[in-house]
Amino acid sequence: MVELAQRFPTQPIMVLNRGISGERAVDMLARFDESVSAERPDLVLWQVGTNAVLRGYEHSKSTFLIRDGVRRMKAIGADVVLIDPQFAPKVIAKPEIEDMVDLISSVAAQENVDVFHRFALMRHWHDIDGMPFEAFLSPDGLHMNDWSYNCFAKALAGAIADAATPRESSNASANATTGETR
Repeated sequence: MVELAQRFPTQPIMVLNRGISGERAVDMLARFDESVSAERPDLVLWQVGTNAVLRGYEHSKSTFLIRDGVRRMKAIGADVVLIDPQFAPKVIAKPEIEDMVDLISSVAAQENVDVFHRFALMRHWHDIDGMPFEAFLSPDGLHMNDWSYNCFAKALAGAIADAATPRESSNASANATTGETR
């Protein structure tokens, strides 16, 4: 909320966290009406996929649930951004993780919503920047720590601001030509 308020100082910004640790998409959708829909959000950021991979992943069921969730969010008039799983030892140890990351991007493309690629961001920190997992994960080896949540918040707010800010037509054409996605 702080990051968005800095980018949109004249707009009222309220961020509500309706996530519950450990839930899978089926659990989230079971409480969607009272937890999310009732708030009439303009934008829903849906972190999805990690718990499915950790606790028994079924590709077709996950595809259906994520697609259903996106459609329900769009039906209440909300814009939707899917956030893919975190890049962490407990997650990347599961062979299904790459499929889940691809599945989320595929559903997003099919449903015409955006994806914030947290998995790629965190992988970059580790593989390209050479950061050990301990630098951006909490001691449980799964959840992000304060530093990584801060970086995540800045990057996500920047992506939201970029998507919400009108562009000149020449920039939009250049982005489409280069295949840049948000």
